[in-house]
Amino acid sequence: MRVLYIHADFMEFESKKKTPAAEDVPAQMHNGRMEEVLVVFITVESSDKDSFDELSNEAVQDIVETAKKVGAERVMLYPYAHLSNDLAPPKDAINILRAIEEGVATSGMEVARAPFGWYKAFHIRCKGHPLSELSRDFKGRPSKEERGAEGTFIILTPEGEEIAVEDYKGGSECFREMVDKEALKKEGMVISEEPKYLRLCRKFGIQWEAMSDVGHMAFNPGGALMFDLVADYATAIVNDLDLPIYMVKGTNMFSLDEEPVREHAELFGDRLYTVDTGKQRFVLRYAACHQQFAMMRNWNISYRHLPFGAFEVADSYRLEQSGETMLCFRTRRLNMPDLHVLCRDMPEAQERFVALDERIVAEMAALGREYELLINLSSKQAYEDNKDMILRLLEKHQRPALLHFYPEGTNYYWTINIEYHILDQMKRAREIGTVQIDVGNAKRFGITYAGKEAERHYPIILHTAVIGTIERYLYTLFDSAVQIESEGKVGYLPTWITPEQIRLLPVSGSHVERASEIADRLESFGIRVSIDDSDSTVGKKVRRAKQDWCSYVAVIGDKELSSGVLNVYVRSSDSDEKMTADALGERIAAEIKGKPFRRMYMPRELSRRVDF
Repeated sequence: MRVLYIHADFMEFESKKKTPAAEDVPAQMHNGRMEEVLVVFITVESSDKDSFDELSNEAVQDIVETAKKVGAERVMLYPYAHLSNDLAPPKDAINILRAIEEGVATSGMEVARAPFGWYKAFHIRCKGHPLSELSRDFKGRPSKEERGAEGTFIILTPEGEEIAVEDYKGGSECFREMVDKEALKKEGMVISEEPKYLRLCRKFGIQWEAMSDVGHMAFNPGGALMFDLVADYATAIVNDLDLPIYMVKGTNMFSLDEEPVREHAELFGDRLYTVDTGKQRFVLRYAACHQQFAMMRNWNISYRHLPFGAFEVADSYRLEQSGETMLCFRTRRLNMPDLHVLCRDMPEAQERFVALDERIVAEMAALGREYELLINLSSKQAYEDNKDMILRLLEKHQRPALLHFYPEGTNYYWTINIEYHILDQMKRAREIGTVQIDVGNAKRFGITYAGKEAERHYPIILHTAVIGTIERYLYTLFDSAVQIESEGKVGYLPTWITPEQIRLLPVSGSHVERASEIADRLESFGIRVSIDDSDSTVGKKVRRAKQDWCSYVAVIGDKELSSGVLNVYVRSSDSDEKMTADALGERIAAEIKGKPFRRMYMPRELSRRVDF
């Protein structure tokens, strides 16, 4: 909190026009005049709410001491948004101003306060002595532990047995790692070497952007293609659900002057990424919630329309600690394939929740991976209300879950929130997919539907990212590949995601034209094909194709052209197989069937490519 003191002969003001953040005050507060006064211009900053009591007490003590020191008989508190560009939400600022006003009055001094959020005209005459202009920067004491780190934990088995985390000895390696990290707060093993997945990030041109803020990524053509394919895949998954889906797009900035936005942001925690324009303060969305909810409040929804989903691959922002950012996994800008499902009531929401859980687990199983469940609960009552559903999930998965009970009495917008964790190559439990039940935001944003008798109801909202963020799904793909390598095998990626599904290697320049004809034929199957038309030897071309992780590699020479049979290297089996071009095209087309396809994001011929 920043403060400017002016010891004045007089100060008078008049409210002229309200802003969207204006507080409602009695008529007498819109005009004021004090003489022999210490005027206190106050700017409340975003972090001030974290030490509300300490900060307001510190400010009151200093204001009273300063007034006595300069001989002022009165104090006027004047909200002033121009001493900082890091403003607190209006609600927090008003609360702190009122606390300071009450504290100064309790000291016995006469005090008045100008209204917050109004454009005001004022006149002041500063006395001009050495102490008549002073500034202060109040910090208060450091903030308390963030909310997410609090609460209690137990382990729930598929049989319904509740076990203290200290007493449980079973579960997979991933489950034990998750329990150690989340419940027992044990530090993980220190990793001294570079994580192996980063080699694949570099290979496909995925990197940090040095000219941006910390935690922002850049994608060269190979990585950009993979990113867009995953986004397409996430969209296809949502459209495959047994549910009407509304595709939307929106902005990433929302004003903290809007009460629903501010309240939702306050519940999110201390990772808000904000933008200050000088006139307004905005929060950058941390998922698609704000935009979809802002739209839905204006939709004319009937009970006959429910359930339905709204979906966007939303650029999202979270102010992660700079020392904790991790390429593809923990970033400040991320892309969330965010689905919100509106349900009539809790029974319907629970049924849809179970169906989403099944799809989330199935998508990870398709990569040969298994999830462990961390189930966050807003209260013990939320546990009792959802216990039958939770046990249904655990029985189906035949594995225990770690239950995290958040502190009682806090008005969370959700009741149950499942985080799905995998064990990565570094032996760390990593959250990928999520699903939660939201009982607060429909009312907060004014989203309603009409019942059979036209009565208005607030829907229950499910939030889910079936495959996690785009970046975390890429992380999972890369981590799966390096885990295959750790078994002594050749690492590979699913063919649908590799930038070059097949590379043709002409033996010499005289074979390039025919290789191009074969490439045209293969592309007709909906396949990405590249041609290494460089002057390198066949051996070097083969090594380069393998280094570039091409799914299939075929040499084109006199023998292949005369016989019509290609000798094809298959990366997933690390073997050579003989087949015709059409058989190869049919094989790859069958392998990628049902998965999204995009053309290559760079020239087909390697001779035309720049080096990245």
